Amino acid sequence: MEIFKYILYIVLGIVILLLMVVIHEFGHYIAGKILKFKIDEFSVGFGPKLLQKKKKNGEIFTLRLVPLGGYCAFTGEDNADGTTIGKKQTENSESDANNVSENQKQTVTDIETSQTTEAFVEDREYEKTKRDFLLFDEQKPWKRIIVFIAGPLLNFLSAIVFSFFYILIVGYASPTVNEVFATSDGTVYNPFIKGDRIIAVGDRSIDIMNSFSDLTGDIQLGETVVMTVVRNGNEIKLNVTKKEITVVEEGEERTFSGFGFQTRYEYIRGQIGASFLYAVPITLKFSWMILGTFGQLLTGKIKLTALTGPIGTVSAFADIASQNWLNILIWLPLIASNLAVFNILPIPALDGSKVVFTTIEWIRGKPVNKKVENIIHFAGLVLLFGLVIIIDLIGLFSCG
Repeated sequence: MEIFKYILYIVLGIVILLLMVVIHEFGHYIAGKILKFKIDEFSVGFGPKLLQKKKKNGEIFTLRLVPLGGYCAFTGEDNADGTTIGKKQTENSESDANNVSENQKQTVTDIETSQTTEAFVEDREYEKTKRDFLLFDEQKPWKRIIVFIAGPLLNFLSAIVFSFFYILIVGYASPTVNEVFATSDGTVYNPFIKGDRIIAVGDRSIDIMNSFSDLTGDIQLGETVVMTVVRNGNEIKLNVTKKEITVVEEGEERTFSGFGFQTRYEYIRGQIGASFLYAVPITLKFSWMILGTFGQLLTGKIKLTALTGPIGTVSAFADIASQNWLNILIWLPLIASNLAVFNILPIPALDGSKVVFTTIEWIRGKPVNKKVENIIHFAGLVLLFGLVIIIDLIGLFSCG
């Protein structure tokens, strides 16, 4: 039964990851529709098609076999060498070619076979006058930037919604002293008793924005602070010192830095008003934490093995969901924030990098060489996929 439940959480984890990607791509789609971009396909998943629906305006919606990903394909967005227009992108090109001279027909042939950039430029200007839409890279740079940003933005907005429900349904963890540790002669390390509920550290209250670990994480060994506890219905202030604590577990001594007690956590749910009030700040906090993790990775403060790829993420999700299904609610805003932050970073192949290239084009008044840009994005994509695979393989072997 436990294995069956774990498998269900694995499936649920995959569905949630797919949902986050769909939200991201839907952001691109909505922005594109508002700004009158022509869209070829909106796909959920990668690989072979399972289902397909074509709208009257030519847009295709597909469900594909591999459920980890998706895309929104704009007409003219991915010209691999900057010199070709796909068949889907120029549905009228064949009829147009029939109305031009033999020399023009030869130019169309040159374009389709990508033989000359010059032929492409001439024909593209001719073809442009024969259609009622602009290709993606013909759109104004500011419009394309909005489309690129819309994906991460919708992820961030969805994270705010998920945070609202997390605060409303789960709330924040309130620590209560469950066991008090003492030295070998019976002296307690600090004046706590079982049942004390800690509500503040110094002048900062424990709430949705400030967990107990947040407020105590920077306290140094030997430092004394004031903690406020609720004891028998009364608020009491205690002077406590962070010390080296020694406990005996299963016949073996274990030493760690702490305040001399073990906690259990009770969750205090937020009211609707408080959930609205804190939804944005807590999402910003999640995003800042994620950004900080990337910064620590670049500076070497954390190792690459601390990260997880899709397989590791789904596995971790199943683990925490198995412990308590409410953990799913904290997982949702974290993943959504993660996608928002990660995709806006200026890493080749990601939205942030495309924003950089488009901004350069906007400033220069002409685009960066398309071949160079595509090579950079392709190299970035290969490196990202390789990194994800390596991270997941490290995770699998370390588990083994």
